[in-house]
Amino acid sequence: MSGWLMFAASMILAVASTGLVPGLAAQENEGRGSGCASDRPAIAHHDGGVTVPLPQGNDPPIPCVTATGFHTGEISIVLSNAGTVLLQPAWETLTIDGPVVSVGQAGPPIPVIRSADRGASWKAPQTTPNDANMWVDRRTGRVFWMLFGEPHSPPPFSEIPRLEMSDDDGKTWFPGGRPLAFDHVQVFGGPPTQKLKHLMRGYPNVVYACMGFKPLRCEKSLDGGITWGPELDIPYPPELSVIQGPAQDCSAFGLQGVVGKDGTVYVPYGPCNRPYLAISHDEGHSWQLVAVANTEFIGYGYPTLGMDDQENLYAAWVGASDRLPYLAISRDHGLHWGTPLKIGAPGVNEGAIPYLVAGAQGHVAVTYYGSKNAPIPFPPACYERPVTPIRPAQTTPSLSCPGYEKEKWDTYVTESWNVLETQPLFWSATLNDPAQPTWYGCSPSSIGVVRMHEDFKSGPGQFRGCSPAVSRFDYYGAAMAPDGTVWIGFAQECPFGQPVTGNPNCPSTLKGTVPDGLWGFVGRLVPPGQQVDGRQKTSQVP
Repeated sequence: MSGWLMFAASMILAVASTGLVPGLAAQENEGRGSGCASDRPAIAHHDGGVTVPLPQGNDPPIPCVTATGFHTGEISIVLSNAGTVLLQPAWETLTIDGPVVSVGQAGPPIPVIRSADRGASWKAPQTTPNDANMWVDRRTGRVFWMLFGEPHSPPPFSEIPRLEMSDDDGKTWFPGGRPLAFDHVQVFGGPPTQKLKHLMRGYPNVVYACMGFKPLRCEKSLDGGITWGPELDIPYPPELSVIQGPAQDCSAFGLQGVVGKDGTVYVPYGPCNRPYLAISHDEGHSWQLVAVANTEFIGYGYPTLGMDDQENLYAAWVGASDRLPYLAISRDHGLHWGTPLKIGAPGVNEGAIPYLVAGAQGHVAVTYYGSKNAPIPFPPACYERPVTPIRPAQTTPSLSCPGYEKEKWDTYVTESWNVLETQPLFWSATLNDPAQPTWYGCSPSSIGVVRMHEDFKSGPGQFRGCSPAVSRFDYYGAAMAPDGTVWIGFAQECPFGQPVTGNPNCPSTLKGTVPDGLWGFVGRLVPPGQQVDGRQKTSQVP
C-alpha cells in the first residue's frame, strides 16, 4: 500500500490479502529453514559495490533467519531492553465472507507477536490493522504501538487512531491517548529541551508521533503517551514550489525521526520524493528544512534516518534515476551532508524500500530488497489504480508485468562498523537463500512523484507499480538491539497467494487458501564464532 488514500480505497483488500486461514500458520511453517547460513557469509566491499579481499583478522558475519509462521504487512520490529523481539503486524486467523473480513479473537489485544528466544517461537496476536508502528524507549523500556486513523472517513475505510503501551516487554498492554494520526504514523522520542523540562509530566522523555501525507505533521506527548498536544505541521520547502505543481499538494511522507541529547528533533522528510531533513529546536513548533541531496527517490516514506551514539546522522534512500540504494552522512547535526555513497551489495542492479538503523559511532546498517536481474533499461510499469472511482485490483500476479516476468528479489542487509572513515568497509548479505527469493516481478515499492489531486495516475514520474496495491509496501522494519545486533523483520511475497516453483516458502498448499501471501520473517547478521548448532549464541559485533 502507498499512502492513506490508496489505503482507504483498499482497506478490505489489504486485510484480506494478508490474513491466514485458521490452522495454516503451523501447517505452512513446516519445512521452512531457520538458523544461520555459514555457507553464504557476508561479502566485504566498498561503496559502488566494489568487492575487496577479506580483511585480515575479520571473519565475515553470517545471516541468520527464522520464520514466524504468520502473515504480515508493513513491518515494525523492536528489541526490548530485556532482549525480547516484538514484530508487527502479524495475522494468524482470517475468514472472508463476501466483502466482510472477520478476524479471530485470541491472544494479546494488538497484532504484535513476541519472542523471548531469538525467534524460535512466537506468541499469537489478535487483530489485523496495517500501517501501524512501534518504538521502544531505551531510557524507560516502554514499548509504544500506534495505529493510524482517519476518523472522518466512513466505515469500513477508516480506523480509530489508537495507541497501546507496554512496560513488561510486550506481555501486557495498556491504552494511551489518541493522537490525531491518520496515515503512515511513526512514533519515536527522546529527552526534552532545556526549556521544556519543567513542563514534563511524570515521564522523562518527550514522545513524538509524525504522520503524512500533506503536509507531514507531528504531535508530542509530555506524559509518556497518555495525552497529546496539537498537530505541528512541517512546511514544504519553498524551492520545490515549481516541482509540486499548481495544487501545491505533492505527497510528503517520512519514517521514524530521532532526538538528540539536547532535545533537538530530526525527522526524515520526503516532499515531492526529494530527500530532506526537518530539524526542530523547539519540540516541533518551528522547523528548519535541509536538503540531504539534490535528487529524486522512489518509494513512499523515504529517506530513512538514523543517529549514532555520537549524534552523527545518516540517511538512506533509493535513487529514482538508477533505482539503487544510497547513504549520506552528516557530521554537524544535519546542517550539511556529504556526497552520497552507493552502498548496494555487489551485483545488485535495483533496490527498493530501504530502512536504516545506527548504533555506536560509525555503526550503520541498511536493509533493502535488492535484485540482480532487473531488466535494464527499466521497462514501463504495467499497473495503475486511480483512487476514484475504486476499481478492482488486477487479476494476474505481478510476474505477468511485461519486462519484469523473470525478475527476482532478495532481502539484503548492508552493514558497516567504520562508515565515518574515508573509505568505509561494508558487509552485505542476503538474509534469505537466493534460491528462494523474497519478492517476484516489479518493485515492491511505489514509483514516482505523487500529487494528491491527480488520483495517483498522472504528472511527471507518475504513480505506477507492478503488483496490486495490497502487495506493495511503504516500509518494512529494522531495529538496533542494545548489544549492537541489527534485527530485521521482512516479508516473503507469494504473488496472489500462488505457489512458486522451487520456493518452499510459497508451497503448493497455498493455492486457493488466501488471495495473497506475505509471510513474516526475522533475520540478522551475526559473527560466525557466535553460533551453536546453526543458531545464534550471542550477538557481539565482529
